Amino acid sequence: MNPLDPNSLLTHLGPAAVLVVMFAETGLLIGIFLPGDSLLFTAGLLTTTGVHLSLPLTLVFPPLGAVAGAQVGYLIGRRAGPSFVDRPDRPRLARLAERSRRQLESYGVGRAVVLARFIPGVRTVIPIVIEVLQHRRRDESRSDGSPSRER
Repeated sequence: MNPLDPNSLLTHLGPAAVLVVMFAETGLLIGIFLPGDSLLFTAGLLTTTGVHLSLPLTLVFPPLGAVAGAQVGYLIGRRAGPSFVDRPDRPRLARLAERSRRQLESYGVGRAVVLARFIPGVRTVIPIVIEVLQHRRRDESRSDGSPSRER
């Protein structure tokens, strides 16, 4: 099984491949290298042809994996992030973190989370960055499940 080939993943794991890849892509830093978008497209195509994936499972597993992965990303950011950013030997990283904090405050955390769902590399790191910058978790988890209005 080739973990970078959507057809191979879907053939061997079925709809569970979508769950696993979406979880890893949104919550674990290794997810940047996984074929999330092409896997979703291929899974949709294979529900009617080829492997014949279960349509209900193919519809339920991607959001379930994405929300669960984002929650794990928040936990990783909360535990490891602040000590990583606050190190005195990394002044450039501290400046970038402050700039990111200002951007998130001006545009809103909810908007960042929703827009990050559509950008492959950003979708992996945004939960971690938000927790590193110590924003309230309540706002982000509300934005994961459903879009909310900015105040």
